[in-house]
Amino acid sequence: MGMAELEIDWDYLLERLERLIDLGEAYLSRSVEHDEPDPDLFARAAAFRWQSDSLGGEGLRPLVAPDYQALDGLVGLQPQVESIRSNTRHFVSATPAHHVLIRGGRGMGKTALVRGLLPEFVSAGLRIVEIRSDQLQDVEKLALWLQDVPLYFVLLCEDVDLHENSPGYQALLTLLNGGMVRCPQNVCVYATMATDSDGGEGHCEAIISEYFGVRLRVTEINEAAYLEIVHGFVDQYGLDRLDEIGEQAALRWGQQCRFLSGRVAEQFVVHYAGQQAMAPPAGIEP
Repeated sequence: MGMAELEIDWDYLLERLERLIDLGEAYLSRSVEHDEPDPDLFARAAAFRWQSDSLGGEGLRPLVAPDYQALDGLVGLQPQVESIRSNTRHFVSATPAHHVLIRGGRGMGKTALVRGLLPEFVSAGLRIVEIRSDQLQDVEKLALWLQDVPLYFVLLCEDVDLHENSPGYQALLTLLNGGMVRCPQNVCVYATMATDSDGGEGHCEAIISEYFGVRLRVTEINEAAYLEIVHGFVDQYGLDRLDEIGEQAALRWGQQCRFLSGRVAEQFVVHYAGQQAMAPPAGIEP
């Protein structure tokens, strides 16, 4: 029988095709609210990032090799380290603990304070879930989804900004305020918020601060602390120790960036590593 003699039921084929499309859309738009958390997911990784898409699909993406620095290596942040370490120790011990707000300029170590908790507390059941500012409207749903998992979850809400995402900001306040549904006992919110150029606090920032029992501020570091951070990264990267000329180059690098921070220090060390690899005997010039 030739192809021309075949009778094709186009209505049936179209019906089946529409059914397949519907099933595909249903899968892509699935919500975590309809799924139980997979225990194996939290055994395979300790850090996660919340992701959602325009079709409504959502879930946790494991971060296999999260970027963190040990808390004791955060130069100039000892008071903040001790405060967040103490609060987290209470949290993973199932004793009362606070939500934490960390304010400061960009690149000053706000997120590093939270990520650095993992090496110390992962064995006690700590897991960290990062959620971006533009996805904060999902924060209450995420917290409730995690409430029956026998672990302790820090929701790292990065760069909270009322003006960037007003619905998300309100959703975060609702979770923190303990309205009709309180934040689960195995979930704490650790949020970061960037300050303006003069370090001031606006009306909205003052309001949200009231919902956090621990409020930390990370300020710009001085030259001595900056150089100490640079040397720490030099050791971490396995590079030759900086001499006085190298330190001056590091300071010039910071001046070009117009401020000193841990992020700027690491950027300089990456530059230094590249120069050492290309021409080890040469001096260092930004």
